[in-house]
Amino acid sequence: MLSYDMTIEDIEKLNPDTAVLAFASIEQHGAHLPVSTDYITTEAFARGVAEQLGAFLIPTFPISNCREHMGKKGSVWMKPDTFYNMVIDICHSLKEQGFKKAVIIRGHGGIFVLSPTIRELNATLNSDFMVCCVEYYDYVDAYRKAGIIESDVCLHADELETSVVMHLRGDLVKNDQISDFVPDAPRTYLNYGSIFCASPKGVWGRPSYASAEKGEKVLKMGIELMAAEAKRAFDYMQNKNTIGYSDF
Repeated sequence: MLSYDMTIEDIEKLNPDTAVLAFASIEQHGAHLPVSTDYITTEAFARGVAEQLGAFLIPTFPISNCREHMGKKGSVWMKPDTFYNMVIDICHSLKEQGFKKAVIIRGHGGIFVLSPTIRELNATLNSDFMVCCVEYYDYVDAYRKAGIIESDVCLHADELETSVVMHLRGDLVKNDQISDFVPDAPRTYLNYGSIFCASPKGVWGRPSYASAEKGEKVLKMGIELMAAEAKRAFDYMQNKNTIGYSDF
């Protein structure tokens, strides 16, 4: 596989034009999942997407923005502006060495600064370098329609996330600690207080519905959908016409 485990000679021989950048988070996932949950799941999805696209896989970044999980030890974050500048610098380094595209895997929904970061990169670097973002949580409705996911609420440490970890690292799941909780608050209220204000155990969903079998199906389907969306996004950017002075 084309990845960070290869030598520079091997990478240059294959000469990929696309890189996969995955960003996860070290954060609380209730009493039943490890704080490495986002890292575990994101790495698996990123590896699959890179394989589908024939892209150069960069190691998954384990830390991003997750202040909404403040309150209990174990969550680790950086400031949004630090994350912003880090992504900008990485993408510029990729462009400088000849990459044309970067697929960013958002492995944690709380990286709210990622969307303006991607918009800034494309506004300043198109058409020489293009960046798109995909996230496996974007396809919850598709998983439901496929009969994989049953619960109506999937946000954090829920049926979806727990199933994928059960499939990848079932040894880390504390099944006897699984409990469901659906807060009486919208997701946007995470801007007003930590998740523990809405959910005492830090769970937002119904992890009791989870299974390793569901996780395996979600991983396979999610990789296919994310890779397809990346292709559509790049096709869209490549087929745009210059408007006045701008290629954006």
